[in-house]
Amino acid sequence: MPMGTGDARDLLLGSGAAAVEVIVSLMEDKEVKPELRLKAAESILDRISGKNALEGGTSGGGSIVFEGVLEEWSR
Repeated sequence: MPMGTGDARDLLLGSGAAAVEVIVSLMEDKEVKPELRLKAAESILDRISGKNALEGGTSGGGSIVFEGVLEEWSR
């Protein structure tokens, strides 16, 4: 039986704590590449400050912000 939209949302919401644990463990693991550890730390800080990943800032707009190589490509 296919999963409904509500079921998928419930599954995602229920996975929040596990996702946070993964991000924190990546940030703290000294054997993980520094770039990935930094990205994990930024992700945590973004969520604490209420930054929306798709908007590149707090609620409002709706634009996607590219960084690094994608930023160059998107121009």
